[in-house]
Amino acid sequence: MAPRSSIETDPRIKEAADEAIRRGSTVDMVLEALLALGADVSRSAVGRYTKKARGAMERYREAQEVAKVWVDKFGADPNGDVSQLLPHMLRAVAFNQISIMGDETPGTDDGPTSRDTALLAGAIKDLASAEKITAERILKVRKETAAKAADEAVKVAKAGGMNADTIAKLRAAVIGTAA
Repeated sequence: MAPRSSIETDPRIKEAADEAIRRGSTVDMVLEALLALGADVSRSAVGRYTKKARGAMERYREAQEVAKVWVDKFGADPNGDVSQLLPHMLRAVAFNQISIMGDETPGTDDGPTSRDTALLAGAIKDLASAEKITAERILKVRKETAAKAADEAVKVAKAGGMNADTIAKLRAAVIGTAA
C-alpha cells in the first residue's frame, strides 16, 4: 500500500490544510498554517496535497454546476427528453468510473477500495431500478391516454349512429388491443 500523505496522517492537520485551500490560500500560506500547528510537512508535500485537493474541489464544483443545469431542465418538463437522457448520462458516468478504477491499483491511496466498488455497484443497481420505474410510468401514462382517446372515439361513434360491433372494433384499435 502506498504511503499516505504526511498531511493526511493527522486529521487536525488535514482539516487545517483543507480549510486553507478552500479559502484560496497559496501553497506557502498553507505550509505556514500547518507549520504553525506543529505539522512536520515539506513544501513539496503541501504542494502535492494542494494540487490534488484543488482538482477534487474543481471537479466537485463542475459537477454541481452541470447537475443544476440538468435539474432545472428536468424540472421544467419531467416527462421530456432530458428526463430520458439523464439515466443514459448516469450510466455513461458509471462506466467511465469503472474504467478509471480499472486503471488504478487496488489498495493504494488513489486506487479503488471495496467501498468504492460497493457504492458504484449500488449506484448501477439504483439506476436500473429507476429506469424500470420510469418505463412503467411511461407505459401507464400511454395506456391511460389511449383509454381516454378510446372513450372519446366511442362517444363520437355513438353520436354518429355507428353500430355496437364497429364501435367495439374502433375502441380496441384505439387502445391497441385489436386482435
